[in-house]
Amino acid sequence: MVKFRGYDTLINDILEIATKGVTKKQIMDDFSLSRPQLRRLTAELMSKDLLRYHQSLGLLMTSAKGNIYLKKNAPKIPSVLLKPIDIARETITLDSGRTLLDARNFMLRYNISRIAISRNGKTVGIITEKDIARYLYDSPPTKRLSEISLKEFIRKNLIIVNENSTIDNCSMLMLKHGISSLIVIDKEGKDKGIITKTDLIEYYAYHQSTRVLVRECMSKKVQSVAPDETIHMIAMLMTTYRISRVVVEKNKKPIGIVTARDFLPISIIHGTGSLGRYWTTRKDIILAKRHQRFMPSGLTGVVLAQDIMTSSLVIVSMNTHIAEAARVMIRNRISGLPVINEKGSLVGIITKTDILKKALQ
Repeated sequence: MVKFRGYDTLINDILEIATKGVTKKQIMDDFSLSRPQLRRLTAELMSKDLLRYHQSLGLLMTSAKGNIYLKKNAPKIPSVLLKPIDIARETITLDSGRTLLDARNFMLRYNISRIAISRNGKTVGIITEKDIARYLYDSPPTKRLSEISLKEFIRKNLIIVNENSTIDNCSMLMLKHGISSLIVIDKEGKDKGIITKTDLIEYYAYHQSTRVLVRECMSKKVQSVAPDETIHMIAMLMTTYRISRVVVEKNKKPIGIVTARDFLPISIIHGTGSLGRYWTTRKDIILAKRHQRFMPSGLTGVVLAQDIMTSSLVIVSMNTHIAEAARVMIRNRISGLPVINEKGSLVGIITKTDILKKALQ
């Protein structure tokens, strides 16, 4: 990775000159890059679909996604001037007739955390990885994922935003309704894309001039477990406190984290009590299971936090600025960071929601 000039500034400058097409040699000359540096940098930008190579012209061109990136990261753009349509991305959808297994597989395949549910070509709902994790814990396991229709996850009121609304309004809507994404529509009511909390904090990370520290807006109450705690307890904590992550700690030091996404790979066995056999469908036993949520059974009683946690933990100091914390989240594609003090002890957690709340003050 290039370490000089300011990496983000370099990316912006390259995309800027590539809007009209640029040769590799010109980039090397203009930015004093060596050939290996150029090769690594352009490969990264192309893998992120920010830059494309025009074969017939022999030029590097900024992609459509790259142009959106420039709009989001252009210096000193007031949020009132940037519209939801400027940072909305294409919506990945599945028809309401598809199954929970399809949604799970799409999330894993495309490394995304939500999928829009459509009916007759129109978005009518959104399902997230958190919804799947909560469903697996709350619902008696009488069906396989392939037998559960996405129709069951359609809510009455889909929260939408007009393409010409404001970024601050998007933030307020998400916070008010406790959601992490909005469908963007035009004046005719047609779907134009989706905007997420990640898109919003990416904007705030590069355009907010505030010098607020993480310790000023982090959540001090952290739900944590020991490495040998069962995933049943983790799922219970997530459901009870309506959170998306639980920190794994040992001797007061964070050593890992479990998120809703970590439940997706093992969710395939939902509906089986032992290998190859369905759990009961008897109504009396199902009712009993509903009232025995605190008693682990089946897989949730034997799989531990250390088995599914992410051990390559990304953490942040309590004295870091929230804009930098936001950039760390964006670079690592995560939604929350355990916060440590000078001794390395866990003292809190900061999430995208915490950053949005502070940005609106």
